[in-house]
Amino acid sequence: MKVYALCGPSGTGKSYRALSIAHENNIDYIIDDGILIHKNCIVTGISAKNASTKMEAVKRAIFENLEHRKNMIKAIEENDVQSILIIGTSWKMINRIKNRLELPDIYKNINMEDIATKEEMDDARKSRMEKGIHIIPLPTFEVKKHFSGLFTNPIKLLFKDKNSEIKEFEKTIIRPTFSYMGKYYISQKAIKQIVAYEMTKFEDVCQVGSISIKHNKSGINVDIKVKLKMFGILRQCENIQEKIMNILEFTTLLNVNGINIHVVDIC
Repeated sequence: MKVYALCGPSGTGKSYRALSIAHENNIDYIIDDGILIHKNCIVTGISAKNASTKMEAVKRAIFENLEHRKNMIKAIEENDVQSILIIGTSWKMINRIKNRLELPDIYKNINMEDIATKEEMDDARKSRMEKGIHIIPLPTFEVKKHFSGLFTNPIKLLFKDKNSEIKEFEKTIIRPTFSYMGKYYISQKAIKQIVAYEMTKFEDVCQVGSISIKHNKSGINVDIKVKLKMFGILRQCENIQEKIMNILEFTTLLNVNGINIHVVDIC
């Protein structure tokens, strides 16, 4: 196995450049802030960017938790990883991750100073300090499955492969919980009010009954009881599901696992 390492101070754009480095060096897997990434998917791990405090984030990033560590080692073995990129803020941190995950010696060291200008790193630091934003080298659809309640925004990247064919990759900007100026909480009452208001915009809905919200680690499920006009009930339900899901994810930043429409009567 070839182990690559990308080292640079916090907030200088390491995760932003991770995909291009992996592409240029034919690296199959990336370890970034406690998760193992392969081909736009999280293989295993618990992300530091989903931690509630900075201390918890650091512990996740260096695999302080024994179970977290064992699961990562198992995943690397089961997937027969041949090349991997470790991202860290110092060589001490990178070597700690390498040793804890029982990986071989580093094949190639990459310094941020060698691949990014001072101006580029200063700009990245400024965004981190002023906006609290972080980059995850994953497409937004994958991030949303694991990072409920976070601000997300995709970044499209284009690379040429050895055959000069252009390939598209996507990274995601997020704002982790620990970067907020204080914590926020969205009550069930507020979510219900959003749903109730949006339901008034559907002409085919005669009456809205109860609205219930169920929270879990990956997001929320919404159950809505309605009285609908008889014509095209299935189409009406699908339309309601799509629009309510979109507005909830936009206004609350929560990951909506499902919108369940219960038609209790027709009119």
